[in-house]
Amino acid sequence: MKKGLLSLSTLLLLCVAAFAQDDEKAIKEAALKPKDAAVVVTDSVKHWKFAGSVNANFGQVALVNWAGGGQNSISVLLNGNASVKYAKGKWAWDNDLIVSWGIIAQGKLRDLKNNKFPVRKNVDILQLTSKAGYSIDKKNKWFVAGLVDFRSQITPGYEYPGDSVKTKISQFAAPAYLTLSLGINYKPVSYFSVYLSPVAGKFTFCTNNVDVTRYGVEKGKIYRAEFGAFLRADFQKDIFKNVNLKTSVELFQNYLDKHHKDALVATEIADYEAINGAGSAPSSMTDKLYYDNRGNTDVNWSTLISFKINKFLQASLETQLIYDHDVATPKFRGDGTAYKGRGTQFREAFNLGIGYKF
Repeated sequence: MKKGLLSLSTLLLLCVAAFAQDDEKAIKEAALKPKDAAVVVTDSVKHWKFAGSVNANFGQVALVNWAGGGQNSISVLLNGNASVKYAKGKWAWDNDLIVSWGIIAQGKLRDLKNNKFPVRKNVDILQLTSKAGYSIDKKNKWFVAGLVDFRSQITPGYEYPGDSVKTKISQFAAPAYLTLSLGINYKPVSYFSVYLSPVAGKFTFCTNNVDVTRYGVEKGKIYRAEFGAFLRADFQKDIFKNVNLKTSVELFQNYLDKHHKDALVATEIADYEAINGAGSAPSSMTDKLYYDNRGNTDVNWSTLISFKINKFLQASLETQLIYDHDVATPKFRGDGTAYKGRGTQFREAFNLGIGYKF
């Protein structure tokens, strides 16, 4: 996994170096021609566009002798978004980085007797997308393009069966999702684009430091590869004065996974037979071991609405919807007992804090 990330980073650096050399060459040539220097340098700078924002959000609830009941809490959320875009002639290269990390502290922070983990992570997102294309029409709206997308988290995540027990369920690159694809990118206006790839590879990486089966990886393995079609649509625009809407939808459809082995069910069968003997698993379990995964579409839809109150004070409404049939989500039965099953993941947060947009 480290070698893969190193190779990806090296490729991006080489691309940046190549584009930078073109601009440096133009500037040097301009220096030899003083009359044209200002024109060439200005044109060179326009090839690159940088944008983004950073903000810190805080939340706090304090209750004293509150008859209705409740929970004291303090929360901190750090967000960062950055985009680097390059356009010259028929070439276009877009890069986007999303980072979000937050914690929440609940209850009496000094009372560790009954709760050893009062401070817990509640948000952790890291996503880097790079898309490069070559225009095939005169208006530069249609591009033959390639896309690389990496998604993971920054710090370890835990499940808390009890206030004095925790189990690690994630960490950096466990899981990690890498998508490599070639396709067509349609960009009719600067704030909207649709990318469609009929040949896309999706790789799920997960080390054995966590339960890999909850992310669709077979026990004992560290990755799972899929091949299919990929679609991504992006929209970002100021819809009102001081109100910006940014939304992105990603869809992946598997071509070949007709006889998919359910890693989660396989682990349940292995655990059952380890206690009751080989071949003792009932048909109610074994009948679910394989399924046709071609009918399941992976979905990742994120939306961020930013409200600028003044130069530094900002508010935002953020949502994310994820569905991946290979990923096990926490669920609860009618009697309150926990189990792992399939389901749609949804996250929503309204934040108010200080920030800076560039």
